[in-house]
Amino acid sequence: MYFQEPSLLKFQQQMEDQQGNNNCRSLFGIENIPQSSQLRDVLDNIPSDAMAPIFKDFFSRLRRHKHLEGYAILPNVLMCSIDGTQYYSSKKISCEHCLHKEHKTGEKTYSHAVLQGAIMHPDKKQVIPVMPEAIQNTDGSKKQDCETNAAKRFIDRLKATHPRQKFLICGDGLMSHQPLIEKVLDNNMHYIFVCKPGDHQYLFEWLNDFPELPCLEIKDAKGRTHQYRWKNEVPLHGQADAVEVNYFEYKIINEKGKVTSTNSWVTDVKINKKNIIKMAKAGRCRWKIENECFNTLKNQGYCIGIIMAMVNTI
Repeated sequence: MYFQEPSLLKFQQQMEDQQGNNNCRSLFGIENIPQSSQLRDVLDNIPSDAMAPIFKDFFSRLRRHKHLEGYAILPNVLMCSIDGTQYYSSKKISCEHCLHKEHKTGEKTYSHAVLQGAIMHPDKKQVIPVMPEAIQNTDGSKKQDCETNAAKRFIDRLKATHPRQKFLICGDGLMSHQPLIEKVLDNNMHYIFVCKPGDHQYLFEWLNDFPELPCLEIKDAKGRTHQYRWKNEVPLHGQADAVEVNYFEYKIINEKGKVTSTNSWVTDVKINKKNIIKMAKAGRCRWKIENECFNTLKNQGYCIGIIMAMVNTI
């Protein structure tokens, strides 16, 4: 916005081609524009938690001016999709916080990853990132940190940061297990998690015992059938303490009767004919965390962290 360029990368490329005035000099008094390597050196010394107030302030401004109302997936409930992504990998350079993977050859790969969350809605192109949670080793134990543990920390932080806001957490099949479901419910949140037959054999066997599930079918202009099925109060697994979930699925069947797409989820929201289409759209909306969030920040030149480091050099 200040640089009048779509990304920091584009701005730096422009600066290489001209020696005249620019917004960094006129607005911020920066005479020598730091290179990205110097910005990264500065950024490395800034704790990631120092960025948290920025995300909170941005969220509060959006809520205060009622921009978040259009993102409500349920009355007064915002959907926050979460997913992990790796942003650093090396076989030579590592630190005490690195995750590591040992190969059969004895060689190790070191990496850093993060669990990112973003507010989204099926009808909204833009996503609103919230403060991410680092996936890193911090306590000195040999057991590595993982995406599931980071998700538990993320949910606690999200609740503590926005105690008055209700959330629906959306995640992939890694999330649809009892410990994380209980963590969500303990924080007075809702959830939609991907549920696959290979991960939940007992649940799908339980469903197959029913001769027929409630169903809604809609045929579109191309002759495809959009099939929605659901079943409430289903045991997540076969243990005595199994949490009950509400299962729903969505299939696309072409004009020849072939299933071309299948999605299935579990949720704590009671499913019925009135909300099944909205819930399926919400579940499929999870892909925005990959496309509109990770892909944009990683591949389109939006070096957000470097911009923050640049501000700190002023």
